Amino acid sequence: IYVLGHSLGGTAAPRIARQAPSLAGIILMAGSPRPLEDLMVEQFTYLFSLNGGPSAEQTAQLEAIKTQVARIKDPNLDLQTPPADLMGANAAYWLDLRSYNPAQVAASLPQRMLVLQGQRDYQVLAAADFTAWQSALAGKTNATFKLYPALNHLFISGEGPSTPQEYEKAGKVSSEVIQDIASWNKTR
Repeated sequence: IYVLGHSLGGTAAPRIARQAPSLAGIILMAGSPRPLEDLMVEQFTYLFSLNGGPSAEQTAQLEAIKTQVARIKDPNLDLQTPPADLMGANAAYWLDLRSYNPAQVAASLPQRMLVLQGQRDYQVLAAADFTAWQSALAGKTNATFKLYPALNHLFISGEGPSTPQEYEKAGKVSSEVIQDIASWNKTR
């Protein structure tokens, strides 16, 4: 049995594998080893940079997001902090994520791992996240990595900078990704 996780599911996959040592392996599709709140700031910064840069309203929104991220990162984060002040999630959620280091857990796993990333992904960055997985798992013979230059966060092909509007178009996960997963599974 393998666990395939996409996005936040890819981030959680090492945690699942640690709790289920009988798993044969994990497949991380666009998972990040970095803190979710940091990704959220990067995502909004990117989105607000589209179409000529952030407007005054978007700049104010980004500052409000950064304020909430600072509350999330506060070492004295209180369980009573309202979710509205924490990007809509309860403090317990953020405190739990704070205690989880996906890369460190993945590096300790005996199971096989396949790490897949679309280079056009603006939600999980190839330059930061894919590279961080490679660094964390360097030297592990049970880890395989594949970067897809034309694919976005949904592993759908496109051109140019990825945008949210791209997600609204019907599409399918690239057949190359499906073939790579199947081939990797056969080589166990």
